[in-house]
Amino acid sequence: MRRLLPVALMIASLATPGVAAADDELRDILLDAATADFHGDGIVLCNWDGDSAAATYDVTRSGGMSMVHGPGGDVLVSGALTAVQSGADWYGLEVGEWSAWSLSDRYTVSAPQPTVRLGRPASIVTVSENGRPRARLIIDDESTIPLVTEILDGDGTLFRLAALIDFEPGAVLDMPEMPPLHSQTMVMPTAEPGSLPAEAAGYRRADTYAGPDETIQAFYTDGLFSFSIFESERGERPEAFDDATRFEVEGETYRRLVTPSHVWVHWQAPNRSYLLVGDLPPDHIEQVLTELPEPGNRGLFVRMWRRLFG
Repeated sequence: MRRLLPVALMIASLATPGVAAADDELRDILLDAATADFHGDGIVLCNWDGDSAAATYDVTRSGGMSMVHGPGGDVLVSGALTAVQSGADWYGLEVGEWSAWSLSDRYTVSAPQPTVRLGRPASIVTVSENGRPRARLIIDDESTIPLVTEILDGDGTLFRLAALIDFEPGAVLDMPEMPPLHSQTMVMPTAEPGSLPAEAAGYRRADTYAGPDETIQAFYTDGLFSFSIFESERGERPEAFDDATRFEVEGETYRRLVTPSHVWVHWQAPNRSYLLVGDLPPDHIEQVLTELPEPGNRGLFVRMWRRLFG
């Protein structure tokens, strides 16, 4: 699991703050936005019951390549390849293939409402789940780039906010080339799902990948939010979670880390270790966890052995 965290971090870096569309028209708008050239400076913040994180970033997209500068380092994305800088070196992750996007029918989209953002004509769009707002976007009319994205928890409180505070549409002339990579990992699809279900709380298992050390990564999505579950042989808990917040779901204990754009949840089953990395809101996370393998220990013999011999 310790070796897994850098891979999970790169996968989490694939997504910039945003939201998928809930009908064909909005989907087309955001698909256009995914390829539009622009430069922007922004902020992103996340809060879950007192665990909060915030960051500033700048993002540039030009000629099909995107670069994000943030407090965690630089990230370059070009097609299926994502490169993350760590120190002086760059590390690459390439995804072999992935499933087509589809949306859960639990979401509906409001008619766009005109507004102005950063002095530019824009539209407000609300995505709702069973009548409750889940996401609000302010979309630039000309470029279709989301200028503001608000993600709401089940009780209507703000869970995540991502906002561009400076925005320049159009081609960028000084976009760097993909740097030489110190190492590159290819993530390939596999038919082996481990112990992970085909569906969890309305999220479908869209893709499954084979990782290092016989790790299984299952990618789940409902078209609006997504998460990955990494399953591996039970090992030591990653040090990053030693001081993480503990929380309970139906009497079971988990550990969570909140970052500006993602939540990380770790737990141990008797013979397996699990790591969830996703952008879904807290109430969805709790619902998902009830349908995944439960935390557990290795039994009385192991507990006695550890008490006696450490």
